[in-house]
Amino acid sequence: MSYIYTWVKNLVCFYLLLTVVLHLLPQKSYQKYVRFFAGMLLTILVVSPVLSLMGSEEALRTKISQAEIFQDLDNIKLDTEHLEMAQKEIYLREYENALEMDVGRIVEQKQLVPKEVRVRLSKDYEVESIEMTVAFGEDDSMFMQKAFYENDSTEYPKVYELKQNLMEYYRLDESQISIAIV
Repeated sequence: MSYIYTWVKNLVCFYLLLTVVLHLLPQKSYQKYVRFFAGMLLTILVVSPVLSLMGSEEALRTKISQAEIFQDLDNIKLDTEHLEMAQKEIYLREYENALEMDVGRIVEQKQLVPKEVRVRLSKDYEVESIEMTVAFGEDDSMFMQKAFYENDSTEYPKVYELKQNLMEYYRLDESQISIAIV
């Protein structure tokens, strides 16, 4: 008789605790998750006395603990995948930054001043596009810039040469390189 009394007391305590938790939830959208979890616990509470009479309560506890272990392993796997993705994104950004500095050095070798350089990489670390804004150095006079502008390429010769070098060095198409002059 005391076993049934303890079982009923556990059920009443469970319902009281569930009611308190449901009222303390910050958002109503969480209620369905709490109710689902509570339903699983209620099933265990209701079934455990029946199983203990049959002698398989220990088997149920073993299965539950195994399920918890597998759930923890799945959570660890998801966390590991998330960390790997975050790490890959960090590597991608750092590689883009390194390439931006490299492109900036190439621009400076052409006696141009890099104002802004942006390199975009694919997920496979291949250069997708290069966008930059450059200015002429102090050595170049406006007269020289205007004189060079009148060639067949409709671009400044230094900028045209820079674009050709970048296309060759990074194996890109002309459409993947954008150079603005300020």
